[in-house]
Amino acid sequence: MKQSLKRFLMVAVVATAALFTLTACGGTGLSSKSDSNTKVTKKAPKDLKVGVSLSTLSNPFFVSVRNGIQDLAKKNKTNVQVSDAQNDTAKQNSNIEDLIQKKVDVLIINPVDSSAITPAVKDANDAGIPVITVDRSSDGGKVLTLVASNSTKGGQMAAKYMIEKLGKDAKIAELQGIPGASATRERGKGFDGEADGIKAVKAGDMAATVAQKPEEMGRLALQAAYDHFDGKTVKKNVESPLSLVTTEDANK
Repeated sequence: MKQSLKRFLMVAVVATAALFTLTACGGTGLSSKSDSNTKVTKKAPKDLKVGVSLSTLSNPFFVSVRNGIQDLAKKNKTNVQVSDAQNDTAKQNSNIEDLIQKKVDVLIINPVDSSAITPAVKDANDAGIPVITVDRSSDGGKVLTLVASNSTKGGQMAAKYMIEKLGKDAKIAELQGIPGASATRERGKGFDGEADGIKAVKAGDMAATVAQKPEEMGRLALQAAYDHFDGKTVKKNVESPLSLVTTEDANK
């Protein structure tokens, strides 16, 4: 393969990186309902019982989200219970119902499906348990806040990089997978700034990747819970940072 064509294909992959920031892990924008103004009984972090439901722990991205939550919880002696939905909407709803029965103070949910999670969110609302969503929100029910990366900004970062490298008249191939398919999820594991993606950038196999920061996402979600139970107003959208990682950056 000619060097110029190889370089073109590597840079084109950046478009896929931005895409999977949008779909494989996120799939939503930054809109959600907020119930932050409801009067709450103040509780210290060490007195909180936090229920966490993640879509899948087979994806390193969500393992990192869990780690971010647990690291901050450990520092503050917060009781955290984590459940793995294994990409099964029915299992996730069942897990959440179990957490509601255990009378957790707050739920941090990364939905398998934004529509299918609605009944569980409404049940939490009825039980008076605030819901914080991570990466994806719920189509229904009341959500205190959504913690997610700004996917539109991620796409703009990728586009800017490609224009700088290839010029405005370049022809770019955008590769898309079927939403929810295993191949799409697997590709997502390498375009979200995870170890495999960064490794590929360092090796020069990819020109760049638009990296989310899943550990920070988890930390921000738990911090939102702390703020809520401290009587502070929580924004309806908490933006998690993004960064463009290039070969030059990755090798520093």
